[in-house]
Amino acid sequence: MASIKKYLVVLFFLIAFLPAAKSQYAYPDPGYHFLTGKDYIQDRNFYLFTLFEKMPAIARIMAGDTTMQRIGKTYVQRVPHSVSLNITAITDPFLFTGEVISRIGNTLPDLLTRYPAEMEGLVKAMRSSGLFQLYAAMPDTALLARAWKDAAQGVNYIINAYTTNKGFRYAAIDSAVYDVSSPAYKIKVTQALKDDGNSNRRLFFRPSLDLALALLRLNKRDECARYEPLSDTNSEAYTQLKKTDWDKYTFSALLILGAGPGNTDAISDAGKNRCRIGADLFRKGLAPCIIVSGGHVHPIGTPFSEAVEMKKYLVNELKIPAAAVILEPYARHTTTNIRNAVRIAWRNGFPMNKKMCCVSDPFHLSYVSGSIFNLRCMQELSYLPATEIKQADLYFLSFIPDLKSLQADARDPLDP
Repeated sequence: MASIKKYLVVLFFLIAFLPAAKSQYAYPDPGYHFLTGKDYIQDRNFYLFTLFEKMPAIARIMAGDTTMQRIGKTYVQRVPHSVSLNITAITDPFLFTGEVISRIGNTLPDLLTRYPAEMEGLVKAMRSSGLFQLYAAMPDTALLARAWKDAAQGVNYIINAYTTNKGFRYAAIDSAVYDVSSPAYKIKVTQALKDDGNSNRRLFFRPSLDLALALLRLNKRDECARYEPLSDTNSEAYTQLKKTDWDKYTFSALLILGAGPGNTDAISDAGKNRCRIGADLFRKGLAPCIIVSGGHVHPIGTPFSEAVEMKKYLVNELKIPAAAVILEPYARHTTTNIRNAVRIAWRNGFPMNKKMCCVSDPFHLSYVSGSIFNLRCMQELSYLPATEIKQADLYFLSFIPDLKSLQADARDPLDP
């Protein structure tokens, strides 16, 4: 009898905790089909909000929730009717307060309890996307709360940064194009709020999100969306990769790190030199493809993407086949060069247990292989995008990709 009771107790706990365990360790899906809205800037920075809107059942649930309704109405009523106030007085009311973040953070797990079938579909999409990978080991309730908090803080970051021109991670390359204290900027921001106020704001987060997106556009900060969908931008190279026999190669890819010219030139001498080294390694058959990485970074407002110009140089000058060169046209820092390359590898079937090769100059590589790089990754990303980083040569090192790199980060809105 005692053994039967013991068996029933164990069975009860298995039944009770199996769903949570299944979700808690769900693996991201490299073939996941991303939902898209009308705005790639939103999709890339705030995919949680895109899911809220583009999953019909979730949109209905949230539109009908009384807590979310009240919060949404409060924010809609804050649209200014004049431009007499200073700019932060106009925009600060659209920040998500700590109280609002807490209330929504409590409401989302409650919705999971009240609407399990619909909300589990949302959670499955979140986990499959990989964009919330830092929270993959958490139960569904915590995943929802953390993802919402990240999104809210991302909106707040954009509103604060592009109305005060302060608080940027990298002010030298990410700052506002406008003089944010000018009357002209205040008028444009107020008009953007009024224009968005006429739209159909069904869900609670739209007033604040619309303002954040408008501020990025006003400042011509659409870098994160300029080459979307990246699957189209790299279609030729991605098609070629499907034929790859990975066992033939030492590395899954040769990652060439960008180097901005810092002037009006399209490509720097350092960038050209790195391309020559990468081309030589490619011709030796060390990897099936080259990933060129670097966005519109130096100087601020440059029309040139480091990756685009490096690919041109590789193809036109060094005669590397275009189908062998993959563009990663967004990275703005060495940390995200590696992070973004890992994302490309994961989405396109690269063997993730195979080393990637990173090409640059000796001084740069000594930094990447050192402790300062690890510290910077932890400070800015909260994780290391790669493991087993080893300098194999004066001009290249190797690393193993880490799936935490899939995590999106709206606090870096030009390359989330």
